Amino acid sequence: MHKDYLEQNLEAMEKWYPEFVELLKKAESGQDDVEVLVETSWDNELIFRLRKGERMLYLDGKRNAKEPIKLWIDRLGKIPKYAPVFLFGVGSGSYLKALIKHTEPEVNVVVYEPSLTIFMKMLEEVDLTEQIKDRPIAFIVNGINEEEFKPVMTQLLVLENMEFLISEVHPNYREFYGEEILDPIRILQRNIENMVMNYQTGLALTSSVATNIISNMPYALEGYNTKKLFEAVPHAGPAILVSAGPSLNKNIHELKKAKNKAFILAVDTAVKPLLKAGIVPDAYCTLDAKKANKLTEMEEIYRLPIVSPVFGAHSMLERQTGKRIFYIHAENILFQMYLEGGQTAPMVASGGSVACSGFSLLYKMGFQTIILVGQDLALTGNKSHADGTFEDKMPTLDTTRCIQVKGNYEDKVPTRRDLRSYIEWFEEYIEGMKAHNNVRVINATEGGAYIEGAELMTLSDAIAECCCVEEVDFAACIENMESAFDDHGRKGAVAYLHTIPEGFEAIAKYAIDLRKAYANLEKMGKAGTEATSGSKKQLKKIKRLTKKIENEDPACYQLVNMCLPAADFIVRSEYFYEEEEQEMNELAEIGRKGVLYSELLEECANLLKGVAEEYLTPLEA
Repeated sequence: MHKDYLEQNLEAMEKWYPEFVELLKKAESGQDDVEVLVETSWDNELIFRLRKGERMLYLDGKRNAKEPIKLWIDRLGKIPKYAPVFLFGVGSGSYLKALIKHTEPEVNVVVYEPSLTIFMKMLEEVDLTEQIKDRPIAFIVNGINEEEFKPVMTQLLVLENMEFLISEVHPNYREFYGEEILDPIRILQRNIENMVMNYQTGLALTSSVATNIISNMPYALEGYNTKKLFEAVPHAGPAILVSAGPSLNKNIHELKKAKNKAFILAVDTAVKPLLKAGIVPDAYCTLDAKKANKLTEMEEIYRLPIVSPVFGAHSMLERQTGKRIFYIHAENILFQMYLEGGQTAPMVASGGSVACSGFSLLYKMGFQTIILVGQDLALTGNKSHADGTFEDKMPTLDTTRCIQVKGNYEDKVPTRRDLRSYIEWFEEYIEGMKAHNNVRVINATEGGAYIEGAELMTLSDAIAECCCVEEVDFAACIENMESAFDDHGRKGAVAYLHTIPEGFEAIAKYAIDLRKAYANLEKMGKAGTEATSGSKKQLKKIKRLTKKIENEDPACYQLVNMCLPAADFIVRSEYFYEEEEQEMNELAEIGRKGVLYSELLEECANLLKGVAEEYLTPLEA
């Protein structure tokens, strides 16, 4: 044991992560019942042998420890700058040292170690100071800071660098640690799945989101928002969130007992079944930029108050005669309009589904008891939704290849990947709610997936227990809700909206210059004779113009960018490659893609300018 190594390693680590080092100093190794024996391989390398009870296992090759590492590095090949690399298991540190030597300092390395004992033994026996003194390696150690894995992963892994992701498990860790090493790997895989799912969703909505936002701004100018809803609606009693899971058909009629005893908020897919059952929700919420007309084709639906992000389907919102109530999702234009009007627009969290947004809304409205109904998050009875939503009788699905999760009333129920991500969102959100405000969540979904943190109860029992309160005319409360803007505030908001067409015009002009810069880069690549300094100069010019486009009018740029997720991804991902090592044909390809991107950017800016002139220029204070 080399105690001086431990001190030197901790000192080098402290430069980057002083809090982590402090935790290590206070920690007691050996808590995972693993004994680490230090040996020397036949080719004279330090190796670790683990002993746990009767079980023994080498983490490195006993005879040949060097060759497997060399083959591993060869297999990884060239790793681009800024690539995220996740190494699960550190062992004797030999793989980590080889990885650091093989990569540039800009490569982001995350090490997850399931055993504090192994990690401390590695720090004691191996000198890592040269590898970590000038480079922030993110060490995550189970029992010390495992809760940091998810935030670190989220920060480092973005869509643009996902193609360069490297995820490696140290040899023999799977055999010895099983689930302990697989759990963080699953977290990483699910994060990737969610990123891809969100990206694909964005692609599907690109033609609608930005135009919806601009088209709906006159409605947002009416000034009805979720903050005003909170002020208008009493929240002393419970709230019920009605979703359209398949089990809703089992207990939908029970909701009649809760009318005016609880605030009933429905998701858009649940409104038709509710109205057909003779139950009028107090409001309903929507999230999608494209919503099937068959879900809201009843005249009674148009008279209900609707809660929506400003990117909600314009075709649905324009038919509404009931109050249109908005909140900020991530729209700079809405935030800035409220700011210019002297107000702050409220935020509502979104876990990716309308039910997640509705749940967050009820929490932020101040309800201390929230009852979930129809929140199956599973294909209960092999169906996706309750009967009466998309079809009078929903079809039966083949669920043989679905993920199986714990059920409310069954051991396992089938679900999809997106629904599983919503389960996790609910569980994390409920945990946070309880920690801050001790909110009670009752899952009265009589079927579906189990949600950790929610009490399981029948809807009948939940209503009997929680709805013993005086009746409230919630419809009247919402009807009398005040606008956020007074006359002065409305003038400021309108004045800001009138500037939006100019913002799009400026972006379109910069896009022309950007296209010329990319065209020059393409010529350099095709010629194959230009000096490296010339291509660098052109790349710097491109980055300067990109910054100007982003900063000219952030709200307008955000809207334009919503139309171009695929093109924007293509161009931005190129910056993760090293400029000095670009081959000329690669420069030509970057230039070609950039020209295409710039043309689309100009086209979208001009398109949105026309929409803004149609909907925003006529607005009067």
